[in-house]
Amino acid sequence: MPGELPILYSFRRCPYAMRARMAIAVSGQTCALREVVLRNKPPEMIEVSPKATVPVMVFPDGRIIEESLEIMHWALNRNDPEEWLSPLSEKSKEINALIAQNDGPFKDNLERYKYSTRYSISAPLHYR
Repeated sequence: MPGELPILYSFRRCPYAMRARMAIAVSGQTCALREVVLRNKPPEMIEVSPKATVPVMVFPDGRIIEESLEIMHWALNRNDPEEWLSPLSEKSKEINALIAQNDGPFKDNLERYKYSTRYSISAPLHYR
């Protein structure tokens, strides 16, 4: 339907959802924000994205983006007033390596430090 907004399923403390929301805000794109309670995920989100993780963007035409970096690229490719994508043309290898480091080993260690009881870790300082 004309005039319908994409829907962004998000969680306010999720770093992946944060970066998607930041790119949407910087780009000036508009969407309907649906804050998700992770212990009670909305069935309509799970229906369109069975992996049931945030962020998820659902477009009026049925298209779905389930990865934060893809949501960022969607928004910034439409409008990038702060030129966030500009360094990608010159240093994409280094930038992608940094993103992979932060999304992988860094986030794993951060989770084990912050939520050591969830992982049954007796020495969380090791992960700090």
